[in-house]
Amino acid sequence: MSEENRQHVYQLYNSFIEHCLLEHNSVLTNEEDIFSLANLFRVKELFLDAAIEGSGPSYWDKIELQFQDANYEVRLCFAHLNWLWYLPANDIKPETKRDTPSWILENEEFIERFNTNKKEQYFPQIGVGSAGLYYKTNKPMEINFLLILCILIKQNVEKGELKKIADINKYIIDKVYSVFDENTFNIPEKEYKLLENRAFAMQNLIMHLAKPEYYEPIASKQDKAAIKSNFYALIKDTEATKKEDLTIDDEIHLIKKELEKSGINNSFYAPNLWPIWNKGLHNVTEDIMNLQFKKALVYYGPPGTGKTHTANALAQSFITNHFLHKKENLKVYFEKGLENIDQRIHKLQFNPNTSYEDFIAGYQLKASENGSETIAVKGQLFDIIDKANNETKTTDEKGQVKLPHVLILDEINRVDLSRVFGELFSAMEYRNQPIKTAIKGIELNMPDNLYIIGTMNEIDFSVERMDFALRRRFVWKFKGYDDAVLLEMLGSYFNDKHFEEFKNDFVTACTALNNYISFSIEELGEAYQIGHTFFAELSKIYNENYNLTGKGRSKKKLFKEAKDILWSISIEPMLVAFLGNTDNTSVKEYTSRANAIFTNGK
Repeated sequence: MSEENRQHVYQLYNSFIEHCLLEHNSVLTNEEDIFSLANLFRVKELFLDAAIEGSGPSYWDKIELQFQDANYEVRLCFAHLNWLWYLPANDIKPETKRDTPSWILENEEFIERFNTNKKEQYFPQIGVGSAGLYYKTNKPMEINFLLILCILIKQNVEKGELKKIADINKYIIDKVYSVFDENTFNIPEKEYKLLENRAFAMQNLIMHLAKPEYYEPIASKQDKAAIKSNFYALIKDTEATKKEDLTIDDEIHLIKKELEKSGINNSFYAPNLWPIWNKGLHNVTEDIMNLQFKKALVYYGPPGTGKTHTANALAQSFITNHFLHKKENLKVYFEKGLENIDQRIHKLQFNPNTSYEDFIAGYQLKASENGSETIAVKGQLFDIIDKANNETKTTDEKGQVKLPHVLILDEINRVDLSRVFGELFSAMEYRNQPIKTAIKGIELNMPDNLYIIGTMNEIDFSVERMDFALRRRFVWKFKGYDDAVLLEMLGSYFNDKHFEEFKNDFVTACTALNNYISFSIEELGEAYQIGHTFFAELSKIYNENYNLTGKGRSKKKLFKEAKDILWSISIEPMLVAFLGNTDNTSVKEYTSRANAIFTNGK
């Protein structure tokens, strides 16, 4: 992003404070008395107090109903809140930013008036940072946050307590996390409960707009936690971190300063920084900590929920995190990357034929001078242990702590794990101590720098059926269907505004179907949820159906057809297979009800 584009965003933001918050005028047009307290309270009545619940109508359908009797000034006032919401985001199309006022005004007479009075370049071509999925799906609540924040600011302006742009920016930074501490404006109780403990992406983004030299343009709290986790070694021994009242924003600012000392002035989302902390993990800090302290973790859950992908991402993030524990490694990383990281991630795919002899050790018959003899042979695990022991890179200043190696054991449910692991259970608990195996002359010694991540389909073998010796040596993390991940996967293909309603309805239907499977079908349950990767096949089906039959046909009809095809070739057969031990009548009843939920979303 160019500095010119960035400065344009900051200029528009300051113009908003000057013309809309300190005065009552418009930043979009040359008109006066638009962003007034009276109009803001009217927006509150129509949009917040009269919120339309449910996931059926789209955002635009809802505001069309809510603002049908609103005048031009109130609609344009509401358009300003939408404008402020998309101002910092660089992952919203310029066309959307440009056309949003017209979509809200809707009335041809209103649109003509707007076009006559609109300012040049009232919207930025690009923002200052990636807003992310939560920011978009949480849009109505984000708008409500901005609405109440603006009302609070304008009330303090009228009292004479806020007189300059700097005053308002300080107020925002001081109050941004306490906007809903009290129900000051008699928000309906149901709506207030949704708001009072909610996280808002705009809390983070508006702090950046208020003080860009200090606060980073990071919308997601999870991103902030991941950045802190992966770069904290840069600041852990500094005097500044000894202060007791440091916030995560303060810590990220200190990290940024340390990076700048090394000549790295990029955004945390720049290509050279992004891969260090973002591996596609939703709870990267928690998972890294679990793996660090327990040294063994299992992702379990239904098929199609990304367990293997997550295991690999965690392994990469974990090793990179440790490599950057040494400050001098940071410069090495930017010049060369972490070389041979894949050689430190070892993958074994378990299957029903995998045995103790394959994995730990066994006897083999070998030809000899006297005919043949039985000799002891080490299994696959020993090769991996040797590689971990031979690691040359270290992660501490004294050069004593070796860089981690990670063993990924895929589909551990497909073997008798207690038999295959054998003495590994003891070796995992008593690291760096030789443990005698069942094979004479072979001892197992697990090094400190070897970590294990397993994956398990719970359909085949539930966690509850595993013996205690196995369960207590791992951290168990459930990986189920994730509607946010599904929405993100679909968003890369269905990224047009016209698909917004179809896409959201589809995700709602998938969630409702999995709730039915989890809580209403006694024979199934949560372990039989349908994974988001199966639902994401919709985009491929839509594309193929469009290429075959779609030219000139409506997107709505094509989307429905793709959904019906997905049901018939994937979802229904999967459900029938899950219900294999259930009588035919019940199977028909369950699948009929499931089809109705999948079709209607409830």
